[in-house]
Amino acid sequence: MPSYIQYTGVGDATSYNQRGTPNSNTSEFEANWDDLRFPATAINPPGQASDPDVEATTGLLLFAAAGTETIFALVQMPHSWKEGSVVKPHVHWQKTTSADGDVYWQLDYKKIPIGDVMDAEFTTLSATTPVSGTPDNDTANEHLLTSFADIDMTGLTLSDCLLCKISRIGGNAADTYGADARLLEFDIHFQINTLGSEQLYIK
Repeated sequence: MPSYIQYTGVGDATSYNQRGTPNSNTSEFEANWDDLRFPATAINPPGQASDPDVEATTGLLLFAAAGTETIFALVQMPHSWKEGSVVKPHVHWQKTTSADGDVYWQLDYKKIPIGDVMDAEFTTLSATTPVSGTPDNDTANEHLLTSFADIDMTGLTLSDCLLCKISRIGGNAADTYGADARLLEFDIHFQINTLGSEQLYIK
């Protein structure tokens, strides 16, 4: 069970955060996980030739089996984030037919620290296997979750950004599912250890 720091409110002479700062409006506690969420219905494809289709009946995104289709998401790290800790990107998705085969998802990202230049090149992560809690039973409309490798965020702080490119690489030999994959959401699990930051631009 996580151990929380008691917080009695701003202005109370007995209120402290874990750093020992009196009368703070921010309590620091044992790190817990939360989600940065990018629902497919809120992502407007960028208009390039490799866009996924928007499904007319759901507003969700359909990634075709032939060729590569891509979307982008810009991530800003929240003030509650445990700075420098790893983040865990993943996709929530469904098969559109009850057929076997794997979907080859790829994530490319660039780090964009405040006051510094964006990475010159993308770093690439790929995955085909849903996590153990959401096994692929080859069933249409079943909710699957496929996780990428962790992203090392050492040295980054609140409000630093990631530019993320999420793709289905349908032409890859590892992509063996012959129908559309329906994206529900792109998410990033991140650790929080405060309710926010004590100052506007630093913890």
